[in-house]
Parts: sequence; structure tokens; C-alpha cells
Amino acid sequence: MVECSLCSLLNFLFNCVYHVISCALDYPLVVMAVSLLIALVFVINIHTAMLICDFRFPGRGASGGGSCGAGASGGGGESNSSMNFDYGPDNGPHNWRCSDANQSPINIIDENVQKFPIRELLCWNHYDDLPNGIMLENNGHTVVLRACFSGNTPTVSGADLLACYTFVELCFRWSLLSNDGSEHMLNYRKFPLELQAMHRTGPSGDCTSSYDLLMVGYFFEVSANNPYLDPLVQNLHRIQKPGSKIEIPPFPLSYLLYQFRTGFYSYGGSLTEPPCYQGAEWFLFPEPLAISERQLNEFRQLLSKDGKTRILRNSRPVQSINCTRVVNLNQYNPIDAYQMEPPVSEVQCEDEESFE
Repeated sequence: MVECSLCSLLNFLFNCVYHVISCALDYPLVVMAVSLLIALVFVINIHTAMLICDFRFPGRGASGGGSCGAGASGGGGESNSSMNFDYGPDNGPHNWRCSDANQSPINIIDENVQKFPIRELLCWNHYDDLPNGIMLENNGHTVVLRACFSGNTPTVSGADLLACYTFVELCFRWSLLSNDGSEHMLNYRKFPLELQAMHRTGPSGDCTSSYDLLMVGYFFEVSANNPYLDPLVQNLHRIQKPGSKIEIPPFPLSYLLYQFRTGFYSYGGSLTEPPCYQGAEWFLFPEPLAISERQLNEFRQLLSKDGKTRILRNSRPVQSINCTRVVNLNQYNPIDAYQMEPPVSEVQCEDEESFE
């Protein structure tokens, strides 16, 4: 009895809906309204896909110089031509003129990583000092932060580094999607945001190659609000237009750069923007830091070099790794260093295709 009543009710509802639709289709205005609604949904989907894929013509706005990658390329015609790049289909990563060897970023897979004992902890010097000033810039590709100091400039040393590296600048990588923003990957996983801090040996400033560069990378994942990011995030709306440069109230760089001392990945790679010079040493902290959805959306409001579209993706796809490249997991072990896992003589690795 219950089943018969339920079937009768469903049959009655179906007949009512069918009757209403049949009657509505007899009126041309209703048919037109439904057609326009379907067309509008279709256009919105196409527009959203274009924003995600960043299909746009190269703009004629800001040139976008001085990023973490291009800023170290030095002078010359090659550096000027390297500014005419973006992350779209025309001038995107697949059309960049870069070397095929020892390129960054990469996908770090735990089973292919070698444990490497370090007899000295990584040392961070003067990162808690307050700078005289901090400048933010939207170069049309990313956000660049630079700081000036009246005393000692922050440096990184120790671990297996053979020199002391001085802080130069830092930049960020993000995307419209929270599962695709970072340049590096950990076990095939991408993060919403990656911070990259450039260091070099000797005085900070422009350099002619990347062979004296140390890049330190951090991952961020969506979580609670990170108050240490607020001094920067709260000023991003002031550099929404490409080419904008502002000075913000200074804060210690340790707000942004967590001073890890052990338990980090390292490998030899390259810069991730054209001309993608080789020879940069990369340190990557594997534990992601926190960023809220609100803070992340502030990065996504920045305009690209054409001054019209937002920077919805500014990460280079991961590059292939051959058997000659070694990724280390650096662990502090001054006493029993020789008892740690020995270097793998035969590493089973295959050339990996680039991930978007």
C-alpha cells in the first residue's frame, strides 16, 4: 500500500512537471528566455576556461623586469628579449628558449631522494633584523619584495654550502586554482602558493649568471589566517597595476622566511624564468606553511603585464629529471654521519614528462 502510494505520488509530480513544460514551450517568449539562459551559461563556461588557461594576446604594458628569475640575468640583449614572456599559449613555457639540461622546477619523489648527512646546521644571520625599508613591485608576472639594510644584510650559510649567500629578493608563484600554484611538486602534489627567495654570494644586486645563486623555496597550503603574511598581503591592492612599486612599513624578513636548519631538500637546477640560467642551488622546505583563502585571493587580484587580465598562473611546469641529477634530503647528523644510508649507486629513474 505504501509503495503504491509512493509510485502514484511520483507519477503525479512527473505529469505536473511535464504539463508545465509542454505549456511553457507553446509560448515563444519562454522558449527564447530558456535559450538565452542556456547560451549565457555556455558563454560563462567558455570565459572561465579562458581565464584558467590564460588565453590572451601578449600585452603592451609593463615589461616586467626584475623578477626572481630574470632579475639575475644581468644586462644584454638576451635579458631584454627574455622579458617578452608570459604563461599563456603564445609566449608561455612551452615556447621559451631555455636549455634542456638541469632545469627547474622539478617533482621531488621521496623514493628517489638520497639522505645526505650534514655536519653543520643551516645558519640564518640577521633575518630577525628590521630593514630600513621594504619595496613591493608588481612586474606583470609576479610580486617581488626587496629590502634595504643600514647594517648587516641577511645571509644564509652552513650545512654543505661552500660560501655565505646574501639575500637579494623574493617572489611568489600562484594560480587561480588552489591545487595548482607552486612550481615545484612533492610526490606529484602541487600547492596553492610557493615563495622563492633569491640569495647570491658577494654583494646583493644584479649578477651576470646564476652560478652564484641560492634559491630557497617554501610551500603554502590553505589553512588558517597567517598573521606573518599580513604586512605584505594588506598592501597588495596598492600594486594591482603592472609596473607599480611602493614602499611599505618594514618588518623582519623572518616573518616570511622560516629559518629551518635541517630536514630540507636540495638539488642543482636553474632559474625558472627565461633565459632559465643553469647552476642555481635550490633548498626546499618540505613542510607547507599556512595561508588563508582570503590572503591567497589578494595575490589573484593582481593584473598581468597587459594591464587588463589578472595573474592567474605564473608557474613553470616541472622539468624532467635524468639519472645524473641527485636530490638530497639534508639531515643534521654530525656523529653518526657515516651510518646513514649510503648514496644509491643505481637509481631507477625515468625521464618524466612536464606537468602543467
